[in-house]
Amino acid sequence: MHGTGKKLGDFSEKVPTEALAAARRVGKALSVAQKVLILGHVGADGDVAGSSLGLAQALKEMGKKVTVYNQAPYPENFNWLVGAKQVRHQLSSRAHFDVTVTVDAADPKRLGKHFPDAERRGLFIWVDHHQIDPPPGDLNYIDLTAAAVGEQIALILKSMKHPLSKKVAECLYVSLMTDTGTFRYANTSVRAFNLAGELVKVGVNPWAMTEKVLESQAPERMWLLQKIMPSLFISDCGRFGSFYVRQKDQDAVGAQPEHIHGLVNYIRAIRRVEIAYIFVEKAEGIKVSFRSKGHISCQPILKTLGGKGFRNAGSVLLKASRKKVEKQVYDAVKSHMPAKNI
Repeated sequence: MHGTGKKLGDFSEKVPTEALAAARRVGKALSVAQKVLILGHVGADGDVAGSSLGLAQALKEMGKKVTVYNQAPYPENFNWLVGAKQVRHQLSSRAHFDVTVTVDAADPKRLGKHFPDAERRGLFIWVDHHQIDPPPGDLNYIDLTAAAVGEQIALILKSMKHPLSKKVAECLYVSLMTDTGTFRYANTSVRAFNLAGELVKVGVNPWAMTEKVLESQAPERMWLLQKIMPSLFISDCGRFGSFYVRQKDQDAVGAQPEHIHGLVNYIRAIRRVEIAYIFVEKAEGIKVSFRSKGHISCQPILKTLGGKGFRNAGSVLLKASRKKVEKQVYDAVKSHMPAKNI
């Protein structure tokens, strides 16, 4: 799923040797640090929230001073996690850290405007399950076979011989359940299930997690879905489709970015659809987010449009009229669909 090149679902039960070694190096570096900064990509999802807060809570249990930063507030369905309400949205220009850990960032440009410079961040540790060349950290722990960064955090804590508390386990479970689509996506490996079992043994209640994360949707999200439903488009071949979210509809229902996140999955869930995308009007242009069932890659489509992403997901910001953007995206998707699907 994250660039291993293997078939869908083809993930070894064993952690790659180089990944295990990297986890130990990160654990060793964190064990001697006292002031730690943890952050993930702006517009946090469950993996960013869960892995950031899980690592932060564990380090606090070890007696370390930890700051968690994200430029934007976490989505409200993650606000119950330990430490979520203490996440900082600004950092002082005078703040210095022994270690800075980034999780699930994929690209340094996504870390937010307060990401400290090299003189203030200390040892820069990059933890991710997405490919990036060259890796930007002083110390890099990249495992393309990890289902979620929460899985990598669990290995780091294991290398530090720190037992998982229920609070930490809940965070890691959220990371794991959201990035595997509640254990439905192709990255759901034996390792993911094994870790989920360990977290349940610690005290995680799977239904409580599902209820808090997935079955506590804001009314604004449903109202917005109602507004955009008339924009539903499905191609003649039935292999791709989209929604369009107008700014005036967002304003009408009081929708925030978190209420839009994941709506594209309603398109992807349609039978025969392979590529789904959603247009979202923003002040700076029209953002187009893509999702794939995994059989057809989003990457060449995004490259054609000037964006970046991965096999199963990605986005691009386009600056043109709605009509021009819709045609541009339609042409790009159609050109990269296998001939038999058009």
